[in-house]
Amino acid sequence: MVSMSEISSNSGSKVVNKCFCGIPVTVKKSSTTDNPGRRFETCKLYNPMTKLGGCNYFRWFDTTQTDWQRVLINNLNLRDNLLSKELELKQEELATVKEEKMRLVMEVERLKKKVKNVKVENSRLNKECSNGNGISLTICVLVCVFVVCLAKLL
Repeated sequence: MVSMSEISSNSGSKVVNKCFCGIPVTVKKSSTTDNPGRRFETCKLYNPMTKLGGCNYFRWFDTTQTDWQRVLINNLNLRDNLLSKELELKQEELATVKEEKMRLVMEVERLKKKVKNVKVENSRLNKECSNGNGISLTICVLVCVFVVCLAKLL
């Protein structure tokens, strides 16, 4: 049996390879360390994991790699994997920083409201103190100092 058949497309210039099933092959890329990045033709219906479906047609599409090419491609693949993991970690770190930023923004808003309330209370107490005698003024000053100290503690 012939390993593949060739037919011309309508344009007459493109050759379409077919597997033993008679359907056009698919081109895939090897991810093994022995043949990293090499392209090959295979049956579209064949599942190499289960070894089911279609036929087990296989043909290298690329030329054989030299040892230095294989080593280089494997090293580049390792570097790519490391960089992908590093990117994933940095994205997780960024998400954590964004969450912390939102928490801090909400805390700042809460503290701004608290400061505003203390200023309003301070103003009210100042008005009350200015309408009374010296003893009232002393009490108001002590109350203001107490409110400010309390605000700093919270």
